[in-house]
Amino acid sequence: MKISLLNDLVDPVHLRKLKLQALEVDNDRVIAGELISVDGSRYPILSGIPRFVLTNDQNQLQTMEAFAYKWKKRDTYDSPQAKSVATRWMIEKYGFESLEECATYFAKHDTVLDVGCGSGFSSSLWLDTPYWTGQTRWIGVDISASIDTALERLGHIANTHFVQADALWLPFPNESIDSIFSEGVLHHTPSTREALLSCSRVLIKGGDINFYVYRRKGPVREFTDDYIREQVASLSDEETWDLMRALTRLGQILWETHSVIQLEEDIPLLGIKAGRFEIQRFIYWNFAKLYWNPALSFEENVHINFDWYRPRYAHRQTAQEVREWCEEARLQIQWFHEQESGFTVRAVKI
Repeated sequence: MKISLLNDLVDPVHLRKLKLQALEVDNDRVIAGELISVDGSRYPILSGIPRFVLTNDQNQLQTMEAFAYKWKKRDTYDSPQAKSVATRWMIEKYGFESLEECATYFAKHDTVLDVGCGSGFSSSLWLDTPYWTGQTRWIGVDISASIDTALERLGHIANTHFVQADALWLPFPNESIDSIFSEGVLHHTPSTREALLSCSRVLIKGGDINFYVYRRKGPVREFTDDYIREQVASLSDEETWDLMRALTRLGQILWETHSVIQLEEDIPLLGIKAGRFEIQRFIYWNFAKLYWNPALSFEENVHINFDWYRPRYAHRQTAQEVREWCEEARLQIQWFHEQESGFTVRAVKI
């Protein structure tokens, strides 16, 4: 990371300036060293990435490990077809007309902070395009070792920077960032609300935040989600991935029936609305997440089911909760998109 950016970082606990002790420097980039706090705390810089992981929360540590494992499996999400599916969904839910509009929207800022960037996959959909000029500073932050995968994937792009840190303890001064992007991450922390407040702290007045969080589903789907998550809790990531294959296969079989059902009336006790449904999607939304998309490979579908069931922290919320948290964080909502899966919000800090 460049020395100039390292000098902008602060201790995530008390937000005081840090002293840089560089041990290896290459063309104004610090490859190895330490950031030293006034209280004596030391934060290492390894492989050019400053590291600020403080948590001893076992559920958070498990969630970290799950995502580091998932994002290292680049052959399960880095294909052109996976990127195409993700791009279409992202553009739709954030309300952009095109990928070009999305990329130029972020490129108009001084700094874009991707909170919970993982391998940088979601940002790469607009960052690694001809529409991105490299004039804007992009900073990827993730609590897990997937930040190293992000460096591998996006480090070649001009003005990209990488920090390993907790979304609840961001190592940036108050009101220092003018744009935040957080795609499906805030709910993977101990508290979605606290993570959103943390983002608001570092956002300047007039700055914007763009995020997506999970939506609470019907009672049977919620029960099944929690049940499966508990069943795999004591297993390894490899064992869990293997079990996800059976769920994925069931989703595929249901889809291949091409069956459709028609419900003439709502079923309030199960949270099910009347309508016409493909059987795979009907079961998916109401009983168990058995993801299947024929545009993706089998292992790419497994990746999505693993992403849902493996992390211990995967909070689901209501629209009212999300709106209340935005108000508490002084975020004025400009766009609120509701889907069965979750809520996508674009807001400005006031």
